[in-house]
Amino acid sequence: MKFLVMSDNHGNESTVNKLVHKFKGQVDYLFHCGDSEFTTNHTIWREFDAVVAGNMDFHAGYENIQIVDTPVGKVILTHGHIQNVNRSNLGLYELAKDNQASFLFHGHTHRLYAEYKDRILMVNPGSLSQSRGEYSGRTFAIVVINENSYRVDYYNQDGNYIQELSQYFTLDGDENIDQP
Repeated sequence: MKFLVMSDNHGNESTVNKLVHKFKGQVDYLFHCGDSEFTTNHTIWREFDAVVAGNMDFHAGYENIQIVDTPVGKVILTHGHIQNVNRSNLGLYELAKDNQASFLFHGHTHRLYAEYKDRILMVNPGSLSQSRGEYSGRTFAIVVINENSYRVDYYNQDGNYIQELSQYFTLDGDENIDQP
């Protein structure tokens, strides 16, 4: 199973359209973690399985949190600003734990990361407008769920794989592992 996760494109419609059309047939779910700055009735949302409001999404109709049941576990989508993600990930972790989620995807910080803790995979795909993290490029993520492991692959705004950013996790432990 594969989840494509993007966030924080801040109005960059052409990039979102290009990536959706390039990867739609290669992933099982498409998720957007907010700050698209699109209207809630934008035609691109027909392609997505879940979309949430970011702090820069001012159009009525967006939800702050979406919960999606998938064959591999419950996914929670949020932007992160309401959970004070700039201070810590504790609010996100508690949200996932309280809802018995296997995955929590968010944006807001424009800093990509993946963390696996207590059987919850938390991922920020980075930003499709401007990175604020150690990696200076614009990114999104594809989460690959295998029988015994998770892999979080990052891609640039052109849809090119960035191998050195990939992270791997076993399902029976919290540690990062080498590529299978």
